[in-house]
Amino acid sequence: MDHKEIETIRGQFLAGQWPQFLQMVSINGLRGWSGQAIEFNFPVVAVVGENGSGKSTLLKTAACVYDNDDKDKRFRPATFFVETVWDRISGVEINARVRRGLNVENIKISKPTQRWRVPEKSPKRNVYLLDISRTLPLDASAGYAKIARSAAAEIESSDIDDEFRKYMAYVLGRDYKKARFTTTDVDAKRRVGLLEREFGELSQFHQGAGEDATLDLFSMLQGLPEYSLLIIDEVEASLHPRAQRRLIRFLLWLARIRKAQIILSTHSQFVLDELPQEARILLLPGPHGLNVVYGVSAQFAMSHLDDDVHPELYVFVEDREAAVLLREI
Repeated sequence: MDHKEIETIRGQFLAGQWPQFLQMVSINGLRGWSGQAIEFNFPVVAVVGENGSGKSTLLKTAACVYDNDDKDKRFRPATFFVETVWDRISGVEINARVRRGLNVENIKISKPTQRWRVPEKSPKRNVYLLDISRTLPLDASAGYAKIARSAAAEIESSDIDDEFRKYMAYVLGRDYKKARFTTTDVDAKRRVGLLEREFGELSQFHQGAGEDATLDLFSMLQGLPEYSLLIIDEVEASLHPRAQRRLIRFLLWLARIRKAQIILSTHSQFVLDELPQEARILLLPGPHGLNVVYGVSAQFAMSHLDDDVHPELYVFVEDREAAVLLREI
């Protein structure tokens, strides 16, 4: 954990230096949520929980609170929560509290029966939602097989800037001399990413899954506007433990310099280890519904996701009698 970075962010956040901030979301009547509220108390927050505990629902709901500056990029609940022949969605109420400068506003989205009701004037903000589809390899993405087989020449190329290329190299532990995206004579709208390593340049058709996904991520993040809301589902996907830790340290730095708010979902202890106590939220299903637990340790969270217990502390004693005594105490 980068304690210095976290203390800097904590001080700036408490001083009100995040003028755009989603403070709270509550969800009722949707995918097992029954009115529970989630408070966001730090600029970078990780939500952890079992599969099906409600993490993705929370992230998608958070994305719907704002109206993007680009109308075509607005996230709408009707897109995320589709009614099907098997899934009837009604009686839904979503409430949010947002801070904009010195003002705090309450937002309500609902679907009492057939139609979603969304405020006519939702607060504007740049919102980016990166779901698990970002990890799909390029050669498995629609339209790219033809490029791999038929491309004869590049049309246009743009580099990842040096600062972000170096951070990407730090995250993945590789010495990338260059990182860029190009378009080809087959399809000028579909970009292909390339990384230059010690043996030459490697396209996304031949990069590892972690390299492929991270290159796309850094390409997007270098252009992240100030005060944005960035939402990443399963942030650790395709990354080894050291890369997970380094990515979270990078995201903390990015949140500080862009004054961005970042909400993550995860199943990883390594992700939680890199965040302060107020940035960890556990969704814990129980016999009477979903419980929201704040400030969990990584070990406590993992103990609820694993068959094995992850102790927070080991105590060594001299003999069996001392062990019994300690337990009794």
